[in-house]
Amino acid sequence: MKFALVEGIRQEATTGIRGICPGCGSSTLAKCGLKRLHHWAHVSTSICDRWWEPETEWHRAWKNLFPTEWQEIHHRATDGEVHIADVKAASGTVIEFQHSAISPQERASREAFYGSMVWLVNGNRLKRDLSSFRDALIDAPSVETEARAWLLSDRASAIIERWRGGHRPVFLDFGDSDFSLPRLPSTGVLWRLKFTPMGRVIVTPVHRLSVVDHLLSGAPIRGFRRPIIKQARSRPRF
Repeated sequence: MKFALVEGIRQEATTGIRGICPGCGSSTLAKCGLKRLHHWAHVSTSICDRWWEPETEWHRAWKNLFPTEWQEIHHRATDGEVHIADVKAASGTVIEFQHSAISPQERASREAFYGSMVWLVNGNRLKRDLSSFRDALIDAPSVETEARAWLLSDRASAIIERWRGGHRPVFLDFGDSDFSLPRLPSTGVLWRLKFTPMGRVIVTPVHRLSVVDHLLSGAPIRGFRRPIIKQARSRPRF
């Protein structure tokens, strides 16, 4: 966890201090080593939130794009179980940054529990995900929209197949990977997946910062314009 309560105040981990978990009230210990991100760990081995995953630098970087008061928001289910949303916007939308593997059953449980939510997925967790995703785009037909988009099978690549069947928006983050596509930069891109009936998915590259702005203030998400293909003029016949 990034935050614990120290004398009743939410605080980040600092060497040599103890705190209280805001969710379950258990004692926590600041872990401030050199190899891992500074974080709070429960003193006991009990699990506060069964959905929680160890935080990576990727998680922390995304969290830090949002106000601290939006981060690590605790929710208590009707059965008393605690769940910690990575980020919960002022609008009520929960943003979950997913690095580790997640089963379809757990994904469905989270979507049902949080309601309004968005998935932001680390596309670089498995080595082959980037190459298989890029290969799937090569032969995929373009969608006839103003912004760049492709229509694929929802089994076209491993990472797409793992996220099929959900009911909340999914954005894939491949970092600064160059897809070598016209009018598409190698930095600042996320890939939005919109699953449709009949086993299809519309894949749309969008500006990373526009997604952040959308979640911060409701600003529109911006895609990339399709390249204009100029047709050669036919020579007049005499």
